[in-house]
Amino acid sequence: MHVMLDLDGTTTGPVTLDLEPLDLPARPGVLLDGHARHHAGGDTGVVFVPAHPYPPENKARSLATAGDARVLVVCPRLVSPARTFLALAIARLIAQQRTIDEAAHAPVITCGARPHCTWEAGAITVPHLVSVVTPDAIQLRVVWELTDHRRTAAWRDRPDPADLEPLAVAA
Repeated sequence: MHVMLDLDGTTTGPVTLDLEPLDLPARPGVLLDGHARHHAGGDTGVVFVPAHPYPPENKARSLATAGDARVLVVCPRLVSPARTFLALAIARLIAQQRTIDEAAHAPVITCGARPHCTWEAGAITVPHLVSVVTPDAIQLRVVWELTDHRRTAAWRDRPDPADLEPLAVAA
């Protein structure tokens, strides 16, 4: 499916790409994308790892620390395959942007649905607003990123919204 994605908060602007469907098992797990930087047509480079007996969020965090996958997508039970494909595309965009901006190449973990109880394991969920433009419609979606407190240290340097001047809107 040919779509245009605009990830809120990036400097790259809208990106046009083809969302290729993947065959997903009906059980919880994690998609590992080993080809996030050099995605070639035809070879998706995506592997599904079952999460049983662990929650898929915990399995993804464990795989992120143990493996060499640059992009991981949490696939909870009953999540829509379309949202999983969108989470994969957004994770690839985030990984590409962070490769440009940062020296550290930490894995990017996303999920098409809000992950469960990640705070209990010390994780933070960050919502990313995404505009999905197709020939028929424009939709707003949220893709969730799982990260931890160490990676959010740079966010403390951002200005506090309370310190910013309010914008005047003409009526």
